[in-house]
Amino acid sequence: MSEKEHSEQQEPEAGMDTFFSDSPAPVISNPEKKGMSKNVKTLIAAVAALAVLGGALAVALSVTKDSGEEVSSIDIDTMANQLLDDDEKNAVLLNPEVSDDLKEIRISGKDDFRVYQLSPKTDDADAVYTIEGYEDIPLDKGYISTLVNNASELSATQLIEENASDLSKYGLSNPVSEVVMCYQDGTEFKFSVGDASPTDSSQVYCAVDGSVYFIKSSLMHSYAQNLKFFFSKTILEKPDDDNYPIVDSLRIQRQNLDTDMYMEYAYDVQEDSSVGGTAATHVLREPIFAYLNVEKSSDITNGMFGLTAEEIVTVHPSEEELAKAGTDNPFCTVTMACDDGNTYVLKFGNTYTTESGSTAYYTVLEGTDILYGVADTRAVWAAVQPGDITSANIFATYVWNIATLDVTAGDKKLNFVGEGSDQNDYTVTKNGETCDTERFRQFYKFLLYVYGEELYLDAELPDSAPDAEVHLTTQNGREDYTVSFYKLEGLTSVIAVNGTPTYKIRSSCVDTLLHNIEIFDNPDEEFIMTWQ
Repeated sequence: MSEKEHSEQQEPEAGMDTFFSDSPAPVISNPEKKGMSKNVKTLIAAVAALAVLGGALAVALSVTKDSGEEVSSIDIDTMANQLLDDDEKNAVLLNPEVSDDLKEIRISGKDDFRVYQLSPKTDDADAVYTIEGYEDIPLDKGYISTLVNNASELSATQLIEENASDLSKYGLSNPVSEVVMCYQDGTEFKFSVGDASPTDSSQVYCAVDGSVYFIKSSLMHSYAQNLKFFFSKTILEKPDDDNYPIVDSLRIQRQNLDTDMYMEYAYDVQEDSSVGGTAATHVLREPIFAYLNVEKSSDITNGMFGLTAEEIVTVHPSEEELAKAGTDNPFCTVTMACDDGNTYVLKFGNTYTTESGSTAYYTVLEGTDILYGVADTRAVWAAVQPGDITSANIFATYVWNIATLDVTAGDKKLNFVGEGSDQNDYTVTKNGETCDTERFRQFYKFLLYVYGEELYLDAELPDSAPDAEVHLTTQNGREDYTVSFYKLEGLTSVIAVNGTPTYKIRSSCVDTLLHNIEIFDNPDEEFIMTWQ
């Protein structure tokens, strides 16, 4: 049983099932016990199974009289009833039919609709049910399951009035809902849901064949809901771990952004996540190149999976309704392309205030026919800025994956060429000559420590040549980028990636880089690793 199904069959919150506040005090009749509930039958079966074990169990279950005479017989029904609460002892079986044989449910209440079996139960799968006229709409499986199961093998906790003459006393002359359960053998079980008990909200009045019973409110809750209640609020299902695709790319287009935000899966970073930089799954490609902060970016890159709406606004919305919601000319469009070939497009329109007073976006998922309301706190793509999710790291490539590293500072040039897969077989040359691998690793380690201190977007770069420049390529060919350092006024410098300004840093970082370049050929002098 799912968590949702479990909660549906528990005691509801106070007042949750109170449909009228002026229901009369219950008329208690001496109930006729017409059958046993599922719990009783299960308990009796368990006791009977234990009884046949014999031997030591028989001794444990035996009763010894004062005279010492042993009573060997066991009254299973008596034992079962001694273990039950009063509700179970008074239980009245109303519907002996089992859910596996259910064909359809007809409900008349807040909405009139029909639930029917789309495919029967098999050895490998449960029966599948849908709602007539809404076969294209994803349903909440947990809530549909309560409709199928809760009234099958249904027992009342108490008979209130047999052949009741005045159903209005119980809210049953104009019931909250009327339900017909139809089974494969042609049997129909009909009942009506009325008021909650005025003294115990965990019980609700129900009418069956003219008699009034108490039934647990938690069992009747689903039958008193409107049609929208049974539609799934999950906009895009979250795949299980074995079938979770890689999000190859994610693009955010927004009316208040001059440039799209575009992210790609960082295959190199994932392969090399054991060393340096960042463990985020993606990198930002537009409006700048930047590594992403793993904690801040995952909701952006992968948050479409499992996204849940606060409410369903309209099913099968008209063009006029979509235009009014603003989704025909969306404020924000998110396009997610996955490595399994699927592409998902999520559109956010206008904001509105829900009945609870919260703010939500009208939202549609392209290819579905539902207008959702997504809380603004969940619509993270509608407000995110590059600086909210980027990592300050400038370099993140695994050192043993470097194919070339060309470093230029004025007239000083260091051209490194590397080959290998780990510290045991990696070799590197500098300007065509053999180079100490550990010396090269320590030099690159400083570059991993370089980080941007302040985003520097939409800015002009100095007309002069950069004070230092590093061009890096990887052995697998996936990364090829140039990082340039320009000194500005006021002891600050700017970092540009592939010619696009990205971050401001203190000039002490550039000074330290220039120092490390200058002393590279002096193995007796250690590189400076800190610049703050």
